[in-house]
Amino acid sequence: MNKPEPSTRVSADGLRYSNKTPGSPFAGVGHTRSCFLCGAHRQSSALKSKRILGRIEMVCAPACSSAT
Repeated sequence: MNKPEPSTRVSADGLRYSNKTPGSPFAGVGHTRSCFLCGAHRQSSALKSKRILGRIEMVCAPACSSAT
């Protein structure tokens, strides 16, 4: 998920505000969770459970690199 670089402007009183699109990047996606290994947010259907260090964690299915 590449975010566009926010443009900034300086107001008349010297404060700088960043302009970005309003809302959440997860809007309309539904229920998302993050992968334990890569940290990317995916829908629950795109994750699988895997035992890591004695705990069940959710990871990308089939692999983090292929789930872009």
